[in-house]
Amino acid sequence: MKKRERARKDGNVVFFPNLEKRLFEKGLDFIQKKQFREALPYFEEAKEHDPENSDIWFALVLAYYESGAYEKAKEYTEEMLRVGIGEYFQTVDMLIMVLVQLQEYNRVVHTIEVLLEEHEVPVEKYEHFKRLLDFSRRMVDAVEEEQPIEPEYEKEIRRVAPQSLNLFDPKDERELLLQVANLAHQNIQPVLEEIRSYLQSSVGQPFIKTMLLHVLKEHQYHEQVTVTKLSSSMEVTPKELYDLRDHQQKIDASKILAEQLEQENPTLLEQAVSLIDRHLFILYPFHYPTSDMRTLAAAYHILVLMFFAQDYSIEEMSDVYQSSEQEIETLLRYIQEIEEFSYPII
Repeated sequence: MKKRERARKDGNVVFFPNLEKRLFEKGLDFIQKKQFREALPYFEEAKEHDPENSDIWFALVLAYYESGAYEKAKEYTEEMLRVGIGEYFQTVDMLIMVLVQLQEYNRVVHTIEVLLEEHEVPVEKYEHFKRLLDFSRRMVDAVEEEQPIEPEYEKEIRRVAPQSLNLFDPKDERELLLQVANLAHQNIQPVLEEIRSYLQSSVGQPFIKTMLLHVLKEHQYHEQVTVTKLSSSMEVTPKELYDLRDHQQKIDASKILAEQLEQENPTLLEQAVSLIDRHLFILYPFHYPTSDMRTLAAAYHILVLMFFAQDYSIEEMSDVYQSSEQEIETLLRYIQEIEEFSYPII
């Protein structure tokens, strides 16, 4: 971020009027460009100047949410409810979306049940929350250990399985994401060809494609499918796909970053590793186009410095990570292109 607009008088800092408004508008500019991480420092600073402005809080939660920082989004949403910032139901709605993303389904169930019992849900939102409640209850049941799915439940799952996902023309992106997440526990035969076509298509949301690949992997799908992302295509067998947690490039790059940042700046390290997780999810099942993990670590170190509006020098990073300046610049441009893809809001 640029230095704060300010003037100095007798050694004291005097902030220009309406600074929080200018900061907020600057953050919104980044939001409109889907540059959510770049928006964060502007919203954070705006909140410092106007801590009771609900618009700033909502924008901040949105930016953290779209940046993949769901725990931070949850923390801020809970603080809004605790202090009473913003319209109550809208804040609860945001909290539930975050909880779904964090897979905290027990809490989603409890929250929605309380809302329904207290008749807090507006009429136009009732069906939406009923579907979310049903979905969350099924997810809670499905992950219960030593509790197999009952035949009656399996029939119900199959009964509600969609005949089409409308992947190429979704009418409601939230509903689509819930349907895709639910496919792990449903009969996917009615939508299998639609999934294959979407994965192969040069259009489509990379995030959704990754979710669909995980669905096929969950179903032990053993036939080859073509996946197209970021102008690249490859054939994979979903059953044999790797687990993202075991991605060697992530493990190696994170270790190198830790050597540089763990003691010096653990916050930057956390953000860099979070970005790697996010980008690998978008790339999946592709890999970074490099075998030099020191160069990859250098590129992410620079990227997080950019996000926090801190000074950086590619020449200096080249020395620190013992990698080529040109290769760092090339890889930095590549991961910035990945960053253009945001997680859709559930």
